Amino acid sequence: MKKTTIGILAIVIVVAVLVWTAFVGIDPFIRPLNKGIKQGLDLVGGSEITYKAIIPGNMSQTDIDSGMDAAITMLRQRLNSLGYTEANVYRQTSNNAIVLEVPDVEDPQEAVSMLGATAVVEFRDYQGNVVLDGKDIESASARQEESNQTGMIGWIVQMELSDEGYEKFKEGTKIAAQQESGNNYVEIFLDDESISKPSVDAQYAATGIESKSPIIELGNSDRDYAVYLAEIIKAGSLPFTLETGSLRHIGAQLGEDSLDSAILAGIIGIILVMIYMLVFYRMSGLVADIALCVYILLFMVTMSAIGINLTLPGIAGLVLTVGMAVDANIIIYERLREELRNGRTLKGAIEAGFKRALGAILDGNITTLIAAIVLLWQGTGTILSFAKTLTAGVILSMLCMLIIPRLLLTAIASGGVSNPNLFAILPKKTDGERKPFSFVKAFRVTGIVSVALVVTAVAGLVLLPFGTRIMNLDHDFIGGVTMDIDIGETVNRDISAQIEETAAEVLGFAPSSISQSGNSGTTVTLKMRDVPSETWDAIYLAVAEQFGGTEKVTLVSCEAISPSVGRDITSSAFIATILAAILILLYIAVRFEFRSGIAAIIALIHDVLVVLSFYIAFQIPMNMNFIAAILTVVGYSINATIVIFDRIRENNKRSGGQTNFAVVVDRSIKETIRRSIGTTITTLAPLVVLIILSVSSVRNFGIPIVIGLIVGCYSSMFLTGPLWNALRGKKVQKA
Repeated sequence: MKKTTIGILAIVIVVAVLVWTAFVGIDPFIRPLNKGIKQGLDLVGGSEITYKAIIPGNMSQTDIDSGMDAAITMLRQRLNSLGYTEANVYRQTSNNAIVLEVPDVEDPQEAVSMLGATAVVEFRDYQGNVVLDGKDIESASARQEESNQTGMIGWIVQMELSDEGYEKFKEGTKIAAQQESGNNYVEIFLDDESISKPSVDAQYAATGIESKSPIIELGNSDRDYAVYLAEIIKAGSLPFTLETGSLRHIGAQLGEDSLDSAILAGIIGIILVMIYMLVFYRMSGLVADIALCVYILLFMVTMSAIGINLTLPGIAGLVLTVGMAVDANIIIYERLREELRNGRTLKGAIEAGFKRALGAILDGNITTLIAAIVLLWQGTGTILSFAKTLTAGVILSMLCMLIIPRLLLTAIASGGVSNPNLFAILPKKTDGERKPFSFVKAFRVTGIVSVALVVTAVAGLVLLPFGTRIMNLDHDFIGGVTMDIDIGETVNRDISAQIEETAAEVLGFAPSSISQSGNSGTTVTLKMRDVPSETWDAIYLAVAEQFGGTEKVTLVSCEAISPSVGRDITSSAFIATILAAILILLYIAVRFEFRSGIAAIIALIHDVLVVLSFYIAFQIPMNMNFIAAILTVVGYSINATIVIFDRIRENNKRSGGQTNFAVVVDRSIKETIRRSIGTTITTLAPLVVLIILSVSSVRNFGIPIVIGLIVGCYSSMFLTGPLWNALRGKKVQKA
């Protein structure tokens, strides 16, 4: 009892410190939440900077395009190094300009000061001496060729050096080649940040590398990294200068008051979750609600402390971690109910419930954490917002939901409360004569249903390489148009909604985003996928007619833009997802068995394809948030599957492997079905409220996630266990 009292006192102190930190801060380490949490372009807007490229008259279009790609890479890298990983960088293709949208910076001039206009690329030896810098490099390109050392085909970066650069590089590589192993390198830096560290072979110790076109061998690196490195090196000496053009403030891309709507939706959703826990788990539910409040406070303070950017994908990650936090308690309390039903005392049931639930909770969170860490490692752009949120949330939720409820429930039980009905509604006895439902037998039907659900997605993926696109790819992926229209009056949420509706009538679909922009606040910016120029005029005339005619309403600009989601972002998302799936498969294979891992990955792919089918069937725009929606579904799907696998493993071990495995699967799914449904409900609640209260662009993000969570619940019950059983085969049913 003494330890329990000390534990509760510690919780009270922690809560008090968290509340103080949240509202006051701890200077200089943690700022209060209203100042410490950065917010993304989609929620609060920021500053827009346009850089104009001054192109020499003798440059070919190919060289211009190559230089613009290098400049975009350089600027995106610089934004990432400053912590603005969710900034947008895209090219205005019609006038050789690059546009940067920097979140949560109200003064555009401040953003310009932070960024500058050119990058500093340097090659340094192990002592930090500069061997080569950007002005010595005339160009750089990536390609594949056979290695002189290994004979293998691999990616390289080839540079073209000036005469002065040739002499510098020859001398620098000569010195590097003479060094012992570990120091025989020439390291490449961008703005004092190391981006590559190629070594120099000892064969060049006498002469150095005597070539005006030296190559950097990248070994097993992929094409994307080779292209990235080449563009970074080129960016050190761009073939043109960048001059700062227009500067302006831009509003939230999801519309005015979008952050307020998101916060309100989150509060209402969490209240609904807390009510659910109280109704179904009574005093245990109250304890879970207390732990949830502590978790949310701790999470927000952590976000402020480490500077996580809060974006819509970040909110999705938060919702997922709230669901997982509640899930941990549901798993524990369902175990508690079972122990009470089997006649244990309250103290014994609490002890056994936590002990038996620990494996499922750890396995579920670890598999999700694997995915989050891989995304953190490989991800760029808005993927990082999701990954950081998910990583912090998983770790903090495990701490809160495993420690706080146990301390409080143990204290309550030790205080003399012993009525089990105060802690959970005990399950009723089942009718032994009723014919049980078999999930394994139902797999013959559910398998066919699942195949039907993914057909649309498979068709879309198969047709894509042949130029047939049935997906509604938005401007983030394929480029499009941005229009600035000055309506002569302050743009607010209602006006934005009116303009969005007007534009949708002309286009036949809603624009990708609509936001207030310009320092006067009277300009509205519309972004949409590419449409004919006559459609631009039609939109302008329709808006002008709505707000006082062409005398009052002015078309400020209309520009074609490149995709804001670069190849590096999409490829990193794809690579991260594949790598995460492989690591999760290995983890499940070790903790359970390899066939169960195959079943889990098949179900995960199924869930992703169903969401993709939903996007295609309803022609929902696929933009940057599509990636976050898919990642949310992946995280939830794995977590839901692991809980059932843990119960299958436990029941199979308890029977000594003598019970038919199909029977074990059916029993395990039935024993965890309340948990599966309960977790889905508690995870869905904040999202559903967010969809109801928010604008259409948020709904286009939230609805597919809702579909994905429902499908994840379905696949965890109707697919994964039966698939595991099917993969075992009839000969090993009792293994």
